[in-house]
This record gives sequence, structure tokens and C-alpha cells, in this order.
Amino acid sequence: MNFPVTREIIAQLDTPVHSFAELLPVPVSNPFSGGNFRWSYPLQSAEVVQVAKAVRMVSGIRAALRLADEGFTTECCALLRIVSDFAAEILFIGEGIIAGEFNSSQQKFINDFFIPFPTDPEELAAREREYYIGRREIIAAHVRLAQRAGADSKQLALLVAYLNKGYDSYIHGAYITAMELFTGETHTFMLNGHKSSRVQAATRAGVAGKLHEVIVALALMASTRKMISLSSSLQDMLQRLEKSDEQSGGNLEALV
Repeated sequence: MNFPVTREIIAQLDTPVHSFAELLPVPVSNPFSGGNFRWSYPLQSAEVVQVAKAVRMVSGIRAALRLADEGFTTECCALLRIVSDFAAEILFIGEGIIAGEFNSSQQKFINDFFIPFPTDPEELAAREREYYIGRREIIAAHVRLAQRAGADSKQLALLVAYLNKGYDSYIHGAYITAMELFTGETHTFMLNGHKSSRVQAATRAGVAGKLHEVIVALALMASTRKMISLSSSLQDMLQRLEKSDEQSGGNLEALV
């Protein structure tokens, strides 16, 4: 139950992210108040959005595995929801890159990504209320990609909605997620890590499942950039992960 394939693949994900970043101009430092500065790319493009999302996505899946290993299962699942959103957004933008043009939702998503962060509360208050592209529009792009590939897009939409419902409960601190940390052995909450090896293994299986989404997102990026060798490497990762069946969690019933 150590999930060796998941661990091996996660350790290899730096390479594709750095390869995508190397196709962009070198970031430059931009000064702002107090003598501080922020790094940013000297262009605002869909490719920059994807690279930024990939950075957070890969860093996030690695952190999620560490949380699972330490027994912080509910926090791991909250982070996995965020990782999944980043992967979904990469595919959302990727559909527009494949089509050669972005629909209005995709273009707004790209434009919104580059809106400067407010420098103080007053600047934020002075701005018009911001409306962001929601998950429904993002998932619609996945459905269209599935239709194009000849997959069962209706079943995909149902499955994605169900998985999102489950992981959303961790983000919002749903009742059931707090009670997952209660133990009848001491009638207290496990605030320093879940003690059940079965729950820990199930959470690692969740990491493996989200890793599948991560690889698919990176593979789409490689494909649209015509990086044949990297695309092949990512497809190999995907096949190894699927063959390992680590996403199923193995024989969890044998654990306590």
C-alpha cells in the first residue's frame, strides 16, 4: 500500500513543467509598493496561464501526497480539489488552443488571470464587483473534448460532478469531513493525523486518481506545443499509472 508508481511519477513531473516554461520568455521583476517586487512574464498569453496553473498543480499534487503520508487525510482531500481545478482549467484553455480561437468564456478567463492584485483594501473596494468563469463553463469544455474523442461525454459529466461534490465537502468543512477525524477508541478527534491505515491508503488512492488528471492536463499541453518526445513520455506515465491500479486503492478491506 505504498503506491510506488504514484510516487515515482510525481517525482518526475518537474521535467514537463520546466520544459513548458522554457518555451516562454524569462520572467522579469516588477517593483511595487514598499520597495518589493514580483516576478511576471513579459507577455500575457494562454500559454502563460497554462504554465502557471501547471506549476501550482504539480506542487499541489506533491504536497497532497505528503499530507496523506502524515495522516492529514481531510487536508489532503481539500488540496486535491484545488489540484483538480488547476488540471480542469488547463484543459479548458487547451480546448481553445486546439480550436485556434477562444470562446468568450475562455478569453475572459485568460484576461481575468492577468488582472493585477489590488495593492490595498481601498483599491479592492473601488473596483467593480468581479465575476469569474465558473466550473460549469470549464467542465463544458471537457464534455466537448470528450465528444470530439468519441468518449461517453454524458457519463463523464456525471462522474466529474459526483467527484467534485465529494471533494468540495473537504474544502467547505462539511459535517461528514469533521466526523471522519473522530475515533470511538478515545472519543476524541484525531487532530494530529488519522490513525487508520485503511483511511490513509484510501487517501493515497485519491492522490493517484488526481495524478491521472494531472498527467492528462500536462499531456494536452505537450500535444498542443507539438513536443512529441515529452508527449510520449507523459503517455507512458499514464499507462503505467493505469496498469498499476493504484487508483483503486487495492484491498482496503484488509486494513483497519
